[in-house]
Amino acid sequence: MNLYFIVNPAAKNGRSATVWERVQHMLEQEGLSYEVHWTKKAGDGKRIARLIAERNAEPLVLIAVGGDGTVYEVVNGASLFPHVVIGYIPAGTGNDFARGFGMPRRPEQALQQLLTGKVASGDLGRFVSSAVRDGVFVNSIGCGFDAHIAREVNRSKWKGRLNRLGLGTLVYVFYLVKELFRYQPTDLDICIDGQTYSFQQAWVATVSNHPYYGGGMRIAPSARADDGLLHVTVVSRLTRWKLLSVFLTVFWGGHVRMKEVSVFAGRHVRIRPAAPVPVHADGEEAGRGEVSAWIESGGLRVIGAETL
Repeated sequence: MNLYFIVNPAAKNGRSATVWERVQHMLEQEGLSYEVHWTKKAGDGKRIARLIAERNAEPLVLIAVGGDGTVYEVVNGASLFPHVVIGYIPAGTGNDFARGFGMPRRPEQALQQLLTGKVASGDLGRFVSSAVRDGVFVNSIGCGFDAHIAREVNRSKWKGRLNRLGLGTLVYVFYLVKELFRYQPTDLDICIDGQTYSFQQAWVATVSNHPYYGGGMRIAPSARADDGLLHVTVVSRLTRWKLLSVFLTVFWGGHVRMKEVSVFAGRHVRIRPAAPVPVHADGEEAGRGEVSAWIESGGLRVIGAETL
């Protein structure tokens, strides 16, 4: 299949461009033909992916080089084209797509596995929110405190500064502590496959396609990217200080044993918060308030995945 690379040179504060240089050198050593396209601003990944898919009727591989935001854009641009296979060269801060789909997180290893790997089918999440009418996600979607933190981090100048030092994940810790005493939890209803559950003072409501989000946090330990289910995690009715313990134990999945944490699984999920709290999709801003999500089993064709 034809190889098309979509490179986000701004990922990880410019370190993605260096990753691409190493990948390009390997491609030239192998004597492989390919095309490379560069993003310049938000939304370019989606636009470029759609243009490539529309102009080519034969099977092709679209390979995102960047972070989870780059994958999010590329998949959103290509999700309506069944002849497109998705690949990924991790070059961002979190790289949760690589974790969840069993891809190496070292760029050179990811490319080697991509070039020798088989095409597999993983699940694709679809959603509708106040800002996105026909969106897709590969990692997770949700609303509440985590979406608020993601929004603050994405708008922060500190993210770029810490990325330059290789400490990009610390910006999430900084804003977690900073916003902990400002954010107000809200009541919400969640409907899962027709069954409604109500929660008071909910901090987080996350819908996951695989275990990871936030740069390696195991928010949904039992999830798999090919199990045909969305895994829902709700954190509610706990003190601000205890919320910190949730974010500590989430790295190994220990949070699911807390009484304030509820977990579910299903194919259709609708979240209705009482207040217009922020919504994120794969860590990107996706509106405020109500959000509906459903799973498209086997809807994502990927190459280079070990565990699918």
